[in-house]
Amino acid sequence: MEHDRHEIIVQESTPSYGKITIEPLEIGYGVTLGNSLRRVLLSSISGAAIVAVRIEGVLHEFSTVPGVKEDVIELLVNLKHIPVRCHSSAVTTLRLEVKGPKVVTAGDIEPDSEVEFPDPEAFLCTLEEGASLVMDLYVATGTGYLPLDRPRASYLPVDALQTDALYSPVKRVKYDIQDKRMGQRTDFDSLTLEIWTNGVVSPESAVIQASRVLKGYYSSVVDSLAGPGSSALEEIIKSEESGKIPAGAPGFEKQAVMAGYPMGENSIYYRPVRDLELSVRSENCLLRGGVHVIGELVSRTREDLLKTRNLGKISLREIEEKLAKFDLTLSGDINSPADGNSETNEEKQKEEI
Repeated sequence: MEHDRHEIIVQESTPSYGKITIEPLEIGYGVTLGNSLRRVLLSSISGAAIVAVRIEGVLHEFSTVPGVKEDVIELLVNLKHIPVRCHSSAVTTLRLEVKGPKVVTAGDIEPDSEVEFPDPEAFLCTLEEGASLVMDLYVATGTGYLPLDRPRASYLPVDALQTDALYSPVKRVKYDIQDKRMGQRTDFDSLTLEIWTNGVVSPESAVIQASRVLKGYYSSVVDSLAGPGSSALEEIIKSEESGKIPAGAPGFEKQAVMAGYPMGENSIYYRPVRDLELSVRSENCLLRGGVHVIGELVSRTREDLLKTRNLGKISLREIEEKLAKFDLTLSGDINSPADGNSETNEEKQKEEI
């Protein structure tokens, strides 16, 4: 690509809103990056949530608490939307004890060294005169959304009520793509992301996490496909990107890089097969089979060559011996040809035609 370096511009930044521009991008990559980042931001950013609550005197969600204006279902909904920041991977239990009259908020929950509430004014419920409310809150970390009808956690007491937990700190993501001019070209993309969060993580941190998630998946694809020869594959990719090997170059050029041979007109891989000083018969067989340079020859397997018209095992053995003088071998690995003494009459006749 013409532009491999991209400028990241943070246009606006608050604890709960950010506007970030990435440019210049090759045409089409604005949609590619924008859509993938948006999906990951909405689904895969880790966070914390209140996953269950035990309310003193309440056995089920259809109950009411004396002196509390909201019923239990409303209370559970309010708990679900309280932003929570948790510094521990273990489930944390918090305590809330209040008496009315009072408007109960997240700031009334007893503090804990592992849990923070970025919005202490987040509303819970309203207590009337003489009313009291005692609750145990269970905070856990996770990703995405945890439905209410999930299996019950073993650590919960029998009278605890589960909530549908919304772990994701990202509330909304929007992206926009505009044309970007670079020099004489006007068809570059400029991607602008707008991210709204609940204040638990900043928009910039959310984008960093999303990018790492995508990078992890792409890296696993590279590692799986590259296998043990990944370093050689990376060298080929670098050579193609730098122009050392043209994109879509023949396989023998890539094999040359993997074998450590220098590329260019003077490379042994570009020398004609006649430089191997083969017999006229063997050389003609190779030329008729479309093999003109040594690079093309070593990219073939023994099985490939034996399919060439009039090329038998004697010619194959000669080719391998000549290649060995240059420390080269044919591609692949099959059983070595039989010794000359074991040639069948049919093979000898094929060689003599």
